Amino acid sequence: DVQAIVPLAILLVGAFLVYLVACLITSRNEILALLTAVIFAVAWASSLYLGRVNDWRSRLGLPDLTWGDPGVHGVALRVDGGAVVISTVAMALGLCVALYCGRYLALDRRHQLTYPLLLLMVAGLQGTVTTNDLFSLYLFCELMSVTAYVLVAFRRHTDTAVEAGFKYLIIGSLGTLTVLMGLALIYRETGSLELRQAVTVSSPWMRAGLACVLGGLGLKSALVPGHTWLPDAHGRAPSSVSAMLSGIVIQSTFYALLKVSLGLGYPPHRLGTLLIALSVVNMTVGNGLALVQTHTKRLLAYSTIAQMGYIMFALGTGLRYDQPAAVQIGFFLLVAHAAMKSLAFLSKGVCHFYLGATRIDELRGTWQRLPLVAVTFSIALSGLAGIPPLAGFAGKWFIMTEVLQAGDVLAHVGLAIFLLNTLISLGYYLPVTVTLFTPTTDHSTPTPISAWMTIPLVTLSLLVLGLGIWPSPWLKWILQLADTTR
Repeated sequence: DVQAIVPLAILLVGAFLVYLVACLITSRNEILALLTAVIFAVAWASSLYLGRVNDWRSRLGLPDLTWGDPGVHGVALRVDGGAVVISTVAMALGLCVALYCGRYLALDRRHQLTYPLLLLMVAGLQGTVTTNDLFSLYLFCELMSVTAYVLVAFRRHTDTAVEAGFKYLIIGSLGTLTVLMGLALIYRETGSLELRQAVTVSSPWMRAGLACVLGGLGLKSALVPGHTWLPDAHGRAPSSVSAMLSGIVIQSTFYALLKVSLGLGYPPHRLGTLLIALSVVNMTVGNGLALVQTHTKRLLAYSTIAQMGYIMFALGTGLRYDQPAAVQIGFFLLVAHAAMKSLAFLSKGVCHFYLGATRIDELRGTWQRLPLVAVTFSIALSGLAGIPPLAGFAGKWFIMTEVLQAGDVLAHVGLAIFLLNTLISLGYYLPVTVTLFTPTTDHSTPTPISAWMTIPLVTLSLLVLGLGIWPSPWLKWILQLADTTR
Protein backbone atom coordinates (compact mmCIF):
# COMPACT_ATOMS: atom_id res chain seq x y z
CA ASP A 1 0.00 0.00 0.00
CA VAL A 2 1.07 3.55 -0.67
CA GLN A 3 -0.21 4.18 2.84
CA ALA A 4 2.69 2.01 4.02
CA ILE A 5 5.50 2.98 1.67
CA VAL A 6 5.11 6.78 1.71
CA PRO A 7 5.46 7.24 5.51
CA LEU A 8 8.26 4.65 5.50
CA ALA A 9 10.10 6.52 2.75
CA ILE A 10 9.64 9.83 4.58
CA LEU A 11 11.13 8.37 7.76
CA LEU A 12 14.11 6.78 5.96
CA VAL A 13 14.92 9.85 3.88
CA GLY A 14 14.32 12.01 6.94
CA ALA A 15 16.84 10.02 8.97
CA PHE A 16 19.47 10.61 6.26
CA LEU A 17 18.59 14.31 6.10
CA VAL A 18 18.80 14.75 9.87
CA TYR A 19 22.17 12.98 9.93
CA LEU A 20 23.52 15.35 7.26
CA VAL A 21 22.25 18.38 9.18
CA ALA A 22 23.74 16.95 12.39
CA CYS A 23 27.14 16.70 10.69
CA LEU A 24 26.94 20.34 9.64
CA ILE A 25 25.40 21.77 12.83
CA THR A 26 26.86 19.85 15.75
CA SER A 27 26.07 22.34 18.51
CA ARG A 28 22.39 23.18 17.88
CA ASN A 29 20.35 20.44 19.50
CA GLU A 30 17.12 22.44 19.19
CA ILE A 31 17.35 22.59 15.37
CA LEU A 32 17.76 18.81 15.14
CA ALA A 33 14.88 18.24 17.54
CA LEU A 34 12.56 20.54 15.59
CA LEU A 35 13.55 19.02 12.23
CA THR A 36 12.95 15.50 13.54
CA ALA A 37 9.57 16.52 14.96
CA VAL A 38 8.58 18.01 11.59
CA ILE A 39 9.55 14.78 9.79
CA PHE A 40 7.46 12.72 12.21
CA ALA A 41 4.53 15.11 11.72
CA VAL A 42 4.78 14.88 7.91
CA ALA A 43 4.99 11.07 8.01
CA TRP A 44 2.02 10.94 10.39
CA ALA A 45 -0.07 13.29 8.25
CA SER A 46 0.78 11.38 5.07
CA SER A 47 -0.31 8.12 6.66
CA LEU A 48 -3.66 9.57 7.73
CA TYR A 49 -4.23 11.32 4.39
CA LEU A 50 -3.41 8.24 2.32
CA GLY A 51 -5.69 6.23 4.58
CA ARG A 52 -8.57 8.49 3.55
CA VAL A 53 -7.53 8.20 -0.11
CA ASN A 54 -7.58 4.40 0.16
CA ASP A 55 -10.99 4.56 1.84
CA TRP A 56 -12.48 6.63 -0.99
CA ARG A 57 -10.80 4.38 -3.56
CA SER A 58 -12.47 1.30 -2.08
CA ARG A 59 -15.85 3.07 -1.98
CA LEU A 60 -15.55 3.97 -5.65
CA GLY A 61 -14.53 0.45 -6.58
CA LEU A 62 -11.07 1.47 -7.82
CA PRO A 63 -8.09 -0.92 -7.48
CA ASP A 64 -5.79 -0.71 -4.46
CA LEU A 65 -2.41 0.97 -4.81
CA THR A 66 0.11 -1.64 -3.70
CA TRP A 67 3.89 -1.59 -3.56
CA GLY A 68 6.22 -4.54 -3.80
CA ASP A 69 6.21 -8.02 -5.27
CA PRO A 70 5.09 -10.64 -2.73
CA GLY A 71 7.37 -13.59 -2.24
CA VAL A 72 10.97 -14.21 -1.40
CA HIS A 73 12.29 -11.98 -4.22
CA GLY A 74 10.44 -8.82 -3.23
CA VAL A 75 9.11 -6.78 -0.34
CA ALA A 76 5.34 -6.65 0.01
CA LEU A 77 3.82 -3.89 2.13
CA ARG A 78 0.12 -3.74 2.93
CA VAL A 79 -1.65 -1.75 5.62
CA ASP A 80 -4.22 -3.43 7.85
CA GLY A 81 -6.16 -2.02 10.77
CA GLY A 82 -3.75 -2.96 13.53
CA ALA A 83 -0.82 -1.58 11.55
CA VAL A 84 -2.58 1.78 11.19
CA VAL A 85 -3.19 1.99 14.94
CA ILE A 86 0.38 1.05 15.90
CA SER A 87 2.18 3.14 13.27
CA THR A 88 -0.02 6.18 14.02
CA VAL A 89 0.75 5.90 17.73
CA ALA A 90 4.46 5.39 17.03
CA MET A 91 4.75 8.51 14.87
CA ALA A 92 2.75 10.59 17.37
CA LEU A 93 5.02 9.43 20.20
CA GLY A 94 8.06 10.07 18.04
CA LEU A 95 6.87 13.65 17.54
CA CYS A 96 6.46 14.16 21.31
CA VAL A 97 9.81 12.54 22.12
CA ALA A 98 11.66 14.58 19.49
CA LEU A 99 10.33 17.83 20.99
CA TYR A 100 11.15 16.61 24.49
CA CYS A 101 14.75 15.89 23.47
CA GLY A 102 15.13 19.52 22.41
CA ARG A 103 15.93 20.23 26.06
CA TYR A 104 16.46 16.79 27.58
CA LEU A 105 19.52 16.04 25.41
CA ALA A 106 20.91 19.57 25.39
CA LEU A 107 23.76 18.61 27.74
CA ASP A 108 24.65 15.34 25.98
CA ARG A 109 27.67 15.62 23.70
CA ARG A 110 26.38 12.90 21.35
CA HIS A 111 22.85 14.27 21.03
CA GLN A 112 23.10 14.56 17.24
CA LEU A 113 23.12 10.76 16.88
CA THR A 114 19.82 10.28 18.70
CA TYR A 115 17.54 11.84 16.10
CA PRO A 116 18.47 9.79 12.99
CA LEU A 117 18.46 6.64 15.13
CA LEU A 118 15.00 7.51 16.46
CA LEU A 119 13.69 7.98 12.92
CA LEU A 120 15.27 4.70 11.78
CA MET A 121 13.75 2.86 14.74
CA VAL A 122 10.25 4.09 13.91
CA ALA A 123 10.87 3.30 10.21
CA GLY A 124 11.73 -0.26 11.23
CA LEU A 125 8.58 -0.37 13.34
CA GLN A 126 6.49 0.89 10.41
CA GLY A 127 7.92 -1.83 8.18
CA THR A 128 7.48 -4.51 10.84
CA VAL A 129 3.74 -3.95 11.21
CA THR A 130 2.99 -3.41 7.51
CA THR A 131 5.08 -6.04 5.74
CA ASN A 132 3.28 -8.99 4.23
CA ASP A 133 6.16 -11.43 3.89
CA LEU A 134 8.31 -13.04 6.54
CA PHE A 135 11.79 -12.12 5.32
CA SER A 136 10.88 -8.43 5.10
CA LEU A 137 9.45 -8.76 8.61
CA TYR A 138 12.83 -10.07 9.74
CA LEU A 139 14.73 -7.21 8.07
CA PHE A 140 12.50 -4.43 9.39
CA CYS A 141 12.39 -5.96 12.86
CA GLU A 142 16.20 -6.02 12.88
CA LEU A 143 16.38 -2.39 11.78
CA MET A 144 14.14 -1.49 14.71
CA SER A 145 16.07 -3.71 17.14
CA VAL A 146 19.60 -2.63 16.21
CA THR A 147 18.75 1.05 16.54
CA ALA A 148 17.11 0.29 19.89
CA TYR A 149 20.29 -1.44 21.12
CA VAL A 150 22.34 1.65 20.30
CA LEU A 151 19.83 4.04 21.87
CA VAL A 152 19.74 2.04 25.11
CA ALA A 153 23.55 2.31 25.41
CA PHE A 154 23.49 5.94 24.22
CA ARG A 155 25.12 7.28 27.39
CA ARG A 156 28.19 5.09 27.04
CA HIS A 157 30.09 6.91 29.79
CA THR A 158 27.93 5.05 32.34
CA ASP A 159 28.74 1.37 32.84
CA THR A 160 25.13 0.48 33.63
CA ALA A 161 23.88 1.81 30.27
CA VAL A 162 26.51 -0.13 28.33
CA GLU A 163 25.75 -3.28 30.33
CA ALA A 164 22.01 -2.90 29.70
CA GLY A 165 22.56 -2.30 25.99
CA PHE A 166 24.84 -5.34 25.74
CA LYS A 167 22.34 -7.54 27.56
CA TYR A 168 19.58 -6.31 25.27
CA LEU A 169 21.83 -7.06 22.27
CA ILE A 170 22.59 -10.62 23.40
CA ILE A 171 18.99 -11.59 24.16
CA GLY A 172 17.68 -9.75 21.11
CA SER A 173 20.21 -11.59 18.93
CA LEU A 174 19.03 -14.89 20.38
CA GLY A 175 15.49 -13.96 19.34
CA THR A 176 16.78 -12.95 15.91
CA LEU A 177 18.54 -16.28 15.34
CA THR A 178 15.44 -18.17 16.44
CA VAL A 179 13.29 -16.23 13.97
CA LEU A 180 15.83 -16.79 11.19
CA MET A 181 15.89 -20.53 11.84
CA GLY A 182 12.10 -20.58 11.69
CA LEU A 183 12.13 -18.72 8.36
CA ALA A 184 14.54 -21.29 6.94
CA LEU A 185 12.23 -24.14 7.96
CA ILE A 186 9.16 -22.41 6.51
CA TYR A 187 10.92 -21.69 3.22
CA ARG A 188 12.15 -25.29 3.08
CA GLU A 189 8.56 -26.52 3.13
CA THR A 190 6.81 -23.86 1.06
CA GLY A 191 9.35 -22.27 -1.26
CA SER A 192 7.87 -18.92 -0.29
CA LEU A 193 7.92 -16.52 2.64
CA GLU A 194 4.71 -14.71 1.68
CA LEU A 195 2.07 -15.32 4.32
CA ARG A 196 -0.83 -16.20 2.03
CA GLN A 197 1.23 -18.78 0.14
CA ALA A 198 2.85 -20.33 3.21
CA VAL A 199 -0.50 -20.99 4.89
CA THR A 200 -1.37 -23.64 2.29
CA VAL A 201 1.27 -26.06 3.63
CA SER A 202 0.91 -28.06 6.85
CA SER A 203 3.71 -30.35 8.01
CA PRO A 204 5.82 -31.00 11.13
CA TRP A 205 8.64 -28.84 9.72
CA MET A 206 6.16 -26.05 9.03
CA ARG A 207 4.89 -26.20 12.60
CA ALA A 208 8.47 -26.20 13.91
CA GLY A 209 9.25 -23.14 11.79
CA LEU A 210 6.17 -21.34 13.08
CA ALA A 211 7.15 -22.20 16.66
CA CYS A 212 10.65 -20.75 16.12
CA VAL A 213 9.32 -17.53 14.60
CA LEU A 214 6.79 -17.06 17.39
CA GLY A 215 9.35 -17.89 20.07
CA GLY A 216 11.82 -15.34 18.71
CA LEU A 217 9.18 -12.63 18.42
CA GLY A 218 7.93 -13.47 21.92
CA LEU A 219 11.45 -12.93 23.25
CA LYS A 220 11.62 -9.54 21.54
CA SER A 221 8.17 -8.71 22.96
CA ALA A 222 9.40 -9.41 26.53
CA LEU A 223 6.79 -12.09 27.15
CA VAL A 224 7.51 -14.05 30.33
CA PRO A 225 9.88 -15.90 30.69
CA GLY A 226 11.74 -13.92 28.01
CA HIS A 227 11.32 -10.64 29.89
CA THR A 228 14.61 -10.43 31.78
CA TRP A 229 16.25 -7.94 29.41
CA LEU A 230 13.46 -5.36 29.63
CA PRO A 231 13.94 -3.88 33.15
CA ASP A 232 17.66 -3.28 32.55
CA ALA A 233 17.23 -1.89 29.03
CA HIS A 234 14.27 0.37 29.77
CA GLY A 235 15.58 1.27 33.22
CA ARG A 236 19.03 2.40 32.02
CA ALA A 237 18.17 4.00 28.69
CA PRO A 238 17.54 7.75 28.48
CA SER A 239 13.95 8.46 29.52
CA SER A 240 13.07 9.62 26.01
CA VAL A 241 14.19 6.26 24.62
CA SER A 242 12.43 4.33 27.40
CA ALA A 243 9.19 6.13 26.50
CA MET A 244 9.40 4.79 22.94
CA LEU A 245 10.53 1.29 23.91
CA SER A 246 7.89 0.72 26.59
CA GLY A 247 5.23 2.79 24.88
CA ILE A 248 5.10 1.17 21.44
CA VAL A 249 8.21 -0.77 20.30
CA ILE A 250 7.57 -4.05 22.13
CA GLN A 251 3.89 -3.79 21.20
CA SER A 252 4.87 -3.74 17.52
CA THR A 253 6.78 -7.02 17.75
CA PHE A 254 3.86 -8.53 19.65
CA TYR A 255 1.53 -7.43 16.86
CA ALA A 256 3.90 -9.05 14.37
CA LEU A 257 3.61 -12.24 16.43
CA LEU A 258 -0.19 -12.12 16.13
CA LYS A 259 -0.05 -11.34 12.43
CA VAL A 260 2.30 -14.25 11.68
CA SER A 261 0.29 -16.67 13.83
CA LEU A 262 -3.01 -15.91 12.13
CA GLY A 263 -1.40 -15.48 8.72
CA LEU A 264 0.11 -18.97 8.86
CA GLY A 265 -3.18 -20.56 9.80
CA TYR A 266 -2.93 -20.90 13.60
CA PRO A 267 -6.56 -21.37 14.80
CA PRO A 268 -7.83 -18.13 16.38
CA HIS A 269 -9.56 -19.87 19.31
CA ARG A 270 -6.37 -21.78 20.20
CA LEU A 271 -4.28 -18.63 19.87
CA GLY A 272 -6.77 -16.82 22.11
CA THR A 273 -6.47 -19.53 24.77
CA LEU A 274 -2.67 -19.29 24.63
CA LEU A 275 -2.80 -15.50 24.95
CA ILE A 276 -5.08 -15.67 27.99
CA ALA A 277 -2.70 -18.11 29.69
CA LEU A 278 0.35 -15.98 28.87
CA SER A 279 -1.45 -12.82 29.98
CA VAL A 280 -2.06 -14.25 33.44
CA VAL A 281 1.65 -15.04 33.80
CA ASN A 282 2.72 -11.63 32.50
CA MET A 283 0.34 -9.75 34.81
CA THR A 284 1.37 -11.68 37.90
CA VAL A 285 5.13 -11.64 37.30
CA GLY A 286 5.21 -7.99 36.21
CA ASN A 287 3.18 -6.70 39.14
CA GLY A 288 4.91 -8.96 41.66
CA LEU A 289 8.40 -7.80 40.69
CA ALA A 290 7.34 -4.15 40.43
CA LEU A 291 6.25 -4.22 44.09
CA VAL A 292 9.82 -4.66 45.34
CA GLN A 293 11.52 -2.04 43.17
CA THR A 294 13.19 1.06 44.58
CA HIS A 295 14.42 2.44 41.25
CA THR A 296 11.63 4.41 39.56
CA LYS A 297 12.38 3.46 35.95
CA ARG A 298 12.79 -0.24 36.78
CA LEU A 299 9.38 -0.10 38.46
CA LEU A 300 7.90 1.40 35.29
CA ALA A 301 9.65 -1.24 33.18
CA TYR A 302 8.20 -4.11 35.21
CA SER A 303 4.79 -2.47 35.02
CA THR A 304 5.12 -2.61 31.22
CA ILE A 305 5.29 -6.41 31.48
CA ALA A 306 2.07 -6.37 33.51
CA GLN A 307 0.35 -3.92 31.14
CA MET A 308 1.25 -6.16 28.20
CA GLY A 309 -0.61 -8.87 30.10
CA TYR A 310 -3.75 -6.73 30.20
CA ILE A 311 -3.54 -6.08 26.45
CA MET A 312 -2.98 -9.79 25.76
CA PHE A 313 -5.96 -10.72 27.94
CA ALA A 314 -8.29 -8.48 25.92
CA LEU A 315 -7.00 -9.71 22.56
CA GLY A 316 -7.03 -13.33 23.74
CA THR A 317 -10.65 -12.99 24.86
CA GLY A 318 -11.63 -11.59 21.48
CA LEU A 319 -9.90 -14.37 19.55
CA ARG A 320 -11.02 -17.28 21.75
CA TYR A 321 -14.69 -16.27 21.96
CA ASP A 322 -14.96 -14.54 18.57
CA GLN A 323 -15.76 -11.16 20.13
CA PRO A 324 -14.68 -8.31 17.82
CA ALA A 325 -15.39 -5.77 20.56
CA ALA A 326 -12.77 -7.38 22.81
CA VAL A 327 -10.17 -7.08 20.04
CA GLN A 328 -11.19 -3.45 19.66
CA ILE A 329 -10.71 -2.93 23.41
CA GLY A 330 -7.28 -4.57 23.22
CA PHE A 331 -6.18 -1.95 20.70
CA PHE A 332 -7.77 0.79 22.81
CA LEU A 333 -5.67 -0.41 25.75
CA LEU A 334 -2.59 -0.40 23.53
CA VAL A 335 -3.18 3.26 22.63
CA ALA A 336 -3.93 4.14 26.26
CA HIS A 337 -0.83 2.35 27.54
CA ALA A 338 1.35 4.12 24.97
CA ALA A 339 0.11 7.50 26.18
CA MET A 340 0.29 6.69 29.91
CA LYS A 341 3.64 4.90 29.94
CA SER A 342 5.40 7.43 27.72
CA LEU A 343 4.01 10.22 29.93
CA ALA A 344 5.35 8.43 33.00
CA PHE A 345 8.85 7.99 31.55
CA LEU A 346 9.03 11.55 30.22
CA SER A 347 7.88 12.93 33.59
CA LYS A 348 10.51 10.81 35.31
CA GLY A 349 13.11 12.19 32.89
CA VAL A 350 12.25 15.76 33.90
CA CYS A 351 12.65 14.81 37.57
CA HIS A 352 16.09 13.41 36.84
CA PHE A 353 17.09 16.35 34.63
CA TYR A 354 16.21 19.04 37.18
CA LEU A 355 16.39 17.19 40.52
CA GLY A 356 18.78 14.32 39.83
CA ALA A 357 16.15 11.88 41.16
CA THR A 358 16.53 8.21 40.19
CA ARG A 359 15.15 6.36 43.22
CA ILE A 360 11.55 6.54 44.39
CA ASP A 361 12.44 8.16 47.72
CA GLU A 362 14.33 10.91 45.85
CA LEU A 363 11.05 12.09 44.29
CA ARG A 364 10.05 13.78 47.56
CA GLY A 365 9.54 17.48 47.08
CA THR A 366 8.66 17.21 43.40
CA TRP A 367 5.42 19.10 44.04
CA GLN A 368 7.41 21.96 45.58
CA ARG A 369 10.09 22.15 42.86
CA LEU A 370 8.25 20.88 39.76
CA PRO A 371 4.48 21.17 40.37
CA LEU A 372 3.53 20.55 36.72
CA VAL A 373 5.62 17.38 36.60
CA ALA A 374 4.10 16.13 39.84
CA VAL A 375 0.65 16.49 38.26
CA THR A 376 1.57 14.86 34.93
CA PHE A 377 3.44 12.01 36.63
CA SER A 378 0.49 11.36 38.95
CA ILE A 379 -1.91 11.37 35.98
CA ALA A 380 0.23 8.74 34.26
CA LEU A 381 0.54 6.55 37.37
CA SER A 382 -3.14 6.86 38.26
CA GLY A 383 -4.11 5.95 34.71
CA LEU A 384 -1.85 2.88 34.76
CA ALA A 385 -3.41 1.88 38.08
CA GLY A 386 -6.89 2.06 36.57
CA ILE A 387 -8.22 4.95 38.63
CA PRO A 388 -11.23 6.79 37.09
CA PRO A 389 -11.76 8.86 35.02
CA LEU A 390 -8.47 8.13 33.24
CA ALA A 391 -7.68 5.99 30.20
CA GLY A 392 -6.59 2.91 32.14
CA PHE A 393 -9.89 2.71 34.00
CA ALA A 394 -11.92 2.98 30.78
CA GLY A 395 -9.96 0.17 29.15
CA LYS A 396 -10.20 -2.16 32.14
CA TRP A 397 -13.91 -1.47 32.57
CA PHE A 398 -14.55 -2.37 28.94
CA ILE A 399 -12.53 -5.57 29.31
CA MET A 400 -14.55 -6.61 32.35
CA THR A 401 -17.88 -6.13 30.56
CA GLU A 402 -16.72 -8.12 27.53
CA VAL A 403 -15.34 -11.01 29.57
CA LEU A 404 -18.53 -11.28 31.61
CA GLN A 405 -20.42 -11.75 28.35
CA ALA A 406 -18.20 -14.69 27.40
CA GLY A 407 -19.80 -16.87 30.07
CA ASP A 408 -16.88 -19.30 30.25
CA VAL A 409 -15.02 -20.65 33.29
CA LEU A 410 -11.60 -19.85 31.79
CA ALA A 411 -12.70 -16.30 31.03
CA HIS A 412 -14.08 -15.76 34.52
CA VAL A 413 -10.96 -17.18 36.20
CA GLY A 414 -8.82 -14.98 33.99
CA LEU A 415 -10.96 -11.96 34.89
CA ALA A 416 -10.57 -12.70 38.61
CA ILE A 417 -6.77 -12.81 38.22
CA PHE A 418 -6.96 -9.66 36.09
CA LEU A 419 -8.84 -7.77 38.82
CA LEU A 420 -6.55 -9.13 41.55
CA ASN A 421 -3.50 -7.89 39.64
CA THR A 422 -5.14 -4.50 39.21
CA LEU A 423 -5.45 -4.28 43.00
CA ILE A 424 -1.85 -5.45 43.47
CA SER A 425 -0.62 -2.73 41.12
CA LEU A 426 -2.05 -0.09 43.46
CA GLY A 427 0.61 -1.23 45.93
CA TYR A 428 3.37 0.37 43.87
CA TYR A 429 1.61 3.08 41.84
CA LEU A 430 0.04 4.85 44.83
CA PRO A 431 3.22 5.04 46.98
CA VAL A 432 5.09 6.71 44.12
CA THR A 433 2.21 9.16 43.65
CA VAL A 434 2.18 9.97 47.38
CA THR A 435 5.96 10.47 47.33
CA LEU A 436 5.64 13.05 44.55
CA PHE A 437 3.46 15.22 46.81
CA THR A 438 5.40 14.59 50.04
CA PRO A 439 7.03 17.90 51.03
CA THR A 440 10.63 18.32 52.07
CA THR A 441 11.98 20.69 54.70
CA ASP A 442 14.22 22.76 52.42
CA HIS A 443 11.32 25.04 51.28
CA SER A 444 12.50 25.04 47.67
CA THR A 445 10.91 27.38 45.15
CA PRO A 446 9.39 26.07 41.89
CA THR A 447 11.87 25.50 39.06
CA PRO A 448 10.81 26.72 35.59
CA ILE A 449 10.58 23.91 33.02
CA SER A 450 11.62 24.29 29.41
CA ALA A 451 8.80 24.57 26.86
CA TRP A 452 10.45 21.73 24.93
CA MET A 453 9.52 19.44 27.83
CA THR A 454 6.27 21.11 28.84
CA ILE A 455 4.50 20.69 25.47
CA PRO A 456 4.84 16.87 25.29
CA LEU A 457 3.90 16.45 28.96
CA VAL A 458 0.75 18.56 28.68
CA THR A 459 -0.25 16.97 25.35
CA LEU A 460 0.07 13.42 26.67
CA SER A 461 -1.73 14.34 29.90
CA LEU A 462 -4.68 15.70 27.93
CA LEU A 463 -4.68 12.56 25.80
CA VAL A 464 -4.81 10.32 28.89
CA LEU A 465 -7.71 12.37 30.25
CA GLY A 466 -9.48 12.43 26.89
CA LEU A 467 -9.21 8.66 26.43
CA GLY A 468 -10.74 8.14 29.85
CA ILE A 469 -13.50 10.75 29.79
CA TRP A 470 -14.51 10.41 26.11
CA PRO A 471 -13.54 6.88 25.07
CA SER A 472 -16.33 6.47 22.49
CA PRO A 473 -14.72 8.48 19.63
CA TRP A 474 -11.47 6.56 20.08
CA LEU A 475 -13.28 3.22 20.14
CA LYS A 476 -15.16 4.15 16.97
CA TRP A 477 -11.86 5.04 15.29
CA ILE A 478 -10.33 1.72 16.28
CA LEU A 479 -13.45 -0.38 15.55
CA GLN A 480 -13.10 -0.57 11.78
CA LEU A 481 -9.33 -0.93 12.04
CA ALA A 482 -9.08 -3.63 14.71
CA ASP A 483 -11.61 -5.89 12.99
CA THR A 484 -9.30 -6.33 10.02
CA THR A 485 -6.66 -8.01 12.20
CA ARG A 486 -8.90 -10.87 13.30
